Amino acid sequence: MGTKVKIAIILSITLIIIFIKKIIVLGMIAVGAIFFPEASKVLRHYCFGDGSTLYLKSDYIKNSPVVKRKLAKMKVGQKRKVAIRQWEDYRLSYALNPFMMEKKKNKVVITWWMNFDKTGKVYTFYGPFPLPDNIVHTFNCTPFLVYHEFNYKE
Repeated sequence: MGTKVKIAIILSITLIIIFIKKIIVLGMIAVGAIFFPEASKVLRHYCFGDGSTLYLKSDYIKNSPVVKRKLAKMKVGQKRKVAIRQWEDYRLSYALNPFMMEKKKNKVVITWWMNFDKTGKVYTFYGPFPLPDNIVHTFNCTPFLVYHEFNYKE
C-alpha cells in the first residue's frame, strides 16, 4: 500500500472520529427522509432552521393508530398531552413524542415546542442503538413550534 493511500486512510478515519456526531445526525436526517419523513423534517428544521413554526404536512399523522386511539377517547374541546411508547408507532414517535393534541369541532390540532434534551440523560432508540437526544446539539440548533392539523368529523 502506497504512502498516499495510507495518508488518505488515516485522514479519513481522523475526520470521521472528529465529526462522528455530525455524521450520525446528518445520516438520521437522510435515512429518515425515506423511512420517517416527518421526523426528518422536524430534525432538519431543528438543526438548520431559524426557529420559525414548522407547519408539518402529513397524511400519516391522522392515520396513526396512536392518534386514532387517543382521539376516540377525547371530547370536543379537550386538549391533552400525548406521550407514546416507541413500539406503538415508530414513525410518529421519532417525529413527535410527546405532543399536545386538541380535538375541535371539525379538526384536530397537534402541536409541540421542539427543544431537544441537552443533558444527555434522555435517549431514543434507533433499532437496537440508544442515542442521547443531545447528540443533535452538535449543530447550532434552534427550538421551534411544530404545528399540524387535519379535518376531523366524528
